[in-house]
Order: sequence, then C-alpha cells, then structure tokens
Amino acid sequence: MRRPLKSFQLLTGANPSNTQPQCPRASVRDITEKQISRTPSAPTAIPLREIIYKVPGLFPRPVGDSVKDFRDFIKSEDVFQTELLKTLPFYPNPSKLKKSRVIRTVVDDDGNYINEFCIRPINPSVPETELKHLIFIHGYGAGLGFFIKNFEDIPLLNNEWCVHAIDLPGYGFSSRPKFPFEYPRDNLHDVQDWFHKRLHTWFNKRNLLNKPDKNVVMAHSLGSYLMALYVQKYKERPSFKKLILCSPAGVSHRDSNNTTSEAEKWKPPPWWYVKLWDRNISPFTLVRNSRQFGSKITSGWSYRRFKHILNGDLKQSSRFEALHRYAYSIFNKRGSGEYLLSFALKCGGEPRLPLEEQLFNDRNLNILRSSNYEWLWLYGDDDWMDVNGGIRVSKFLNEKLRQKSNVIIVPHAGHHLYLDNSKFFNDILVKEMRKV
Repeated sequence: MRRPLKSFQLLTGANPSNTQPQCPRASVRDITEKQISRTPSAPTAIPLREIIYKVPGLFPRPVGDSVKDFRDFIKSEDVFQTELLKTLPFYPNPSKLKKSRVIRTVVDDDGNYINEFCIRPINPSVPETELKHLIFIHGYGAGLGFFIKNFEDIPLLNNEWCVHAIDLPGYGFSSRPKFPFEYPRDNLHDVQDWFHKRLHTWFNKRNLLNKPDKNVVMAHSLGSYLMALYVQKYKERPSFKKLILCSPAGVSHRDSNNTTSEAEKWKPPPWWYVKLWDRNISPFTLVRNSRQFGSKITSGWSYRRFKHILNGDLKQSSRFEALHRYAYSIFNKRGSGEYLLSFALKCGGEPRLPLEEQLFNDRNLNILRSSNYEWLWLYGDDDWMDVNGGIRVSKFLNEKLRQKSNVIIVPHAGHHLYLDNSKFFNDILVKEMRKV
C-alpha cells in the first residue's frame, strides 16, 4: 500500500478541482485546482515484506498495556466510554453552564438502542420546546467519542442549545445486533432503510420532530451518506433544517480524467483484497481476533491519528490515553452496523450507487424542493474524499433549487477535520448555529 497506515481508514476519494469555497474570517482561501490537488490513497493491501520490516513501529502500544486493555474490556466495556467522557469538565458532574449524561433510546421491537451523549444548559433561557439542537453523527467504524474536542469547546449559545451525539445503530456503544444483511445477497436500499427507520425512531422518541427548523445535523463520512439519503426517505416530514456534510463519503464517482502524475494515479486493489472487503473482513476483524494484542494493533491507527492531542499537557496526555482505549473498545466490539460499508462502497472507496445518482439530480427536484433544506459541505485541505462531488452538488442545489449550499475547505486538516483542526471546525459550527 502506498500509504500503509491508511489501510485502517478504509475511505478515500479522488482529487479536487476548481472551486472557490467560502471560509470564515482570516482563513478564507480561493481554492484552485493546483492549490488543492492531493495524492489519492485508495485503501489496498500492505505488502507482507513491508509489514515485517515496519512491524516494530507500526504498533507502538506496549504489550503490557495491551493486555491490560483486553482484561478491562472483558470486565466492563462501558468503562472505556466513561473514562473518555470524564475528561470533559462537565461530565459526570455539571459545570457552571453545562450538564451532560449518557442516554440509551430503544429504537426497535427487539430492544436495540441508540447510545447518545447529551449536553444541555444548566439554566435554559427558553422553554424546553424552544430549545435548539445540534446533532453529531459519526462515520464508518467510529463513535461519538471521536467528537470529544467539539463537545468541550462548542458553546450552548445564550443557553438556547442542546448538543446530541449519537452512535449509529450497530456502532460505538449502541447495541450491536446481528446485522441482518449480507452482500451481495441483499439490496442496498433495504440496508439503508434499516438504518433510517431506527434513526427516525430516535428523532421521534427524543422529541426532535416537533420543530425541525430548530435542528442542525452534522454528519461525518459514511454518516453523511446515510443522512443525505435520510432526507429522501422522510421527505414528507423533515427531521432537521440544516445538514452539514463533513468529508462525506459516496457523493460521486471518481473523476477518471484527473491530471495527476502517473505515480499518483489510482491503482486497483488486488483481487483477494476485494474479496475480503466484500465479505466485511477488515482491520476490525483482526483486532477482535487478536485478543490481548487487539489494543496494540489498534495503536497502529490511533497513536498516529490522535498524537497531536498529546502535547505534553497532563490533561491532554490523559485524554490521548482515554481516546486510544475508547477506539480499541469500539473496534473490538461485535461487528454490526459497520457492515454497511461493503453495500455502500466498493473496495477502494468508490461508491456503488453515488448520491448524485440516488438523490442530487433532476428526477428528485420535488423531493429536495419540498423541504427547502440548507446544506454545508466541509472538506479538509488534505482530505482523501473527493471535493469535486461536493462542489458539483452544491452548485446543483444553488442553481436548480435556489437552496442555500456552500463548500468550505478546512485548513490543516484531513478526513477527520473535526479533530485535526477543531478550533476552525468549531467556529464554523458556531457560525451556522447563530443562523438558526
């Protein structure tokens, strides 16, 4: 694999091209094709000789710590989420302005639930029915804990806002039922419906359907893909007014006419890697089957991904440790919702049925027009998702429907832009909240 550790990230995109997204304040940049052209990095297999050569540095977690993590997981899985949330100044005990709690809402007849972290003002300035709501939805293989820096720093403006972060059905610390679908036997739309019905039940049970104009949803990666299609599923009763699509997956097919050098062009993954992908055999499978060494294997991704949080400050060091252990715990839990991936994306990250074909086209003008959504598309300036698709769809929404849609490039950020540049990202969210 040309960028070895990105095999853990699994989602990727093609090169961006011409656009002029609007960015807040002093960070405004006119984006041209030359400025934002990036080397694609499709997920593919790491050569065995490269694994052997690099193995000491690939998985930096000490064996003793990895064994301890495994024993703690066997004893109590919930402790991993709790210890991460406890790095916040308002959990489990409230601060002067905020209080928070974990809520589990049953969303089907089998008792399966969606896990939620909810932050509320201590003294709301408006009645309960007038509160505004910001909902965080994660991407593939992730969980609500990855938004830890956003929870801490986003204000509950004028004590009028609640923040809800959820684990998608079958993800994170939501219940993990046996996934009832198998690729390619089952239909993609049936799989999408499975998620959408449970999400809609959650919105309903949490009393978020009464005033959808007060709801803003921020969804990341594969979560963006699901929430964009949720718009189509529940077109007659919208659940929110604004949808912020953060490094969205599955928007469009890769541009085959890119102008990058031969070395930067996409290479097809080997046939056996495609077979593993389609059978949902992933790095998570390796973590689950490695028992005491699962946390060590997870560190091949988590230490590199979260190391910028570890800056010498004791509090941040504790958070880094908690974030790694949290990542290990959700990777090690039973596979369930993650199996959406093989239905939604081909091996290498190419969508099987892009959003441009399913939703953002002339056939669906009435569906999109009836609810008059507002859209925001966010990409990191070193993202591997294809910004071209977001630009094209945003233009479609502007010109065909006269709907508000904009594209913003987040500087110094990759796919996990909400964490890579949390201050810039949070400022964008606050700006959007002020518009509600």
